[in-house]
Amino acid sequence: MGKLTCFRRRTRSARKVNATSGAASVPDDVFHRAKGVQLCNNQAYQCTPAYFADSYFLNKFSSEVIAERPSIPTTARIICERHTISVVPVTRVTMTDLNRSFSFYIIGNDTEVYMKDYYPSRFCWGLCPCLEWLKL
Repeated sequence: MGKLTCFRRRTRSARKVNATSGAASVPDDVFHRAKGVQLCNNQAYQCTPAYFADSYFLNKFSSEVIAERPSIPTTARIICERHTISVVPVTRVTMTDLNRSFSFYIIGNDTEVYMKDYYPSRFCWGLCPCLEWLKL
């Protein structure tokens, strides 16, 4: 009877966010949780950069992601890679009351709201129903 050898499988992943200057203050993990529109989902033994005929920016971004993929130990065996590019919509909302204003972001198609830690205590002292109109 032959000897049975067990192998540990490990999934390695790398994620990259490229937010426009307006949404740069939103943490990356908020984008990773958000749902957007998937533009590319390639799976192969070794993925190549995606090609978009009408977008130099997306081509460059895809090439950077592939070039920056994490190194694989020489003892590891690659089964396959997946290269996914999604676009996550971001809407910045600015609310103003008298001389004070604050901004928050609505992230993704599932309308997740991201606010800095200081809201509402800094602006509404915890009593403001400012966001009821959003019906979230």
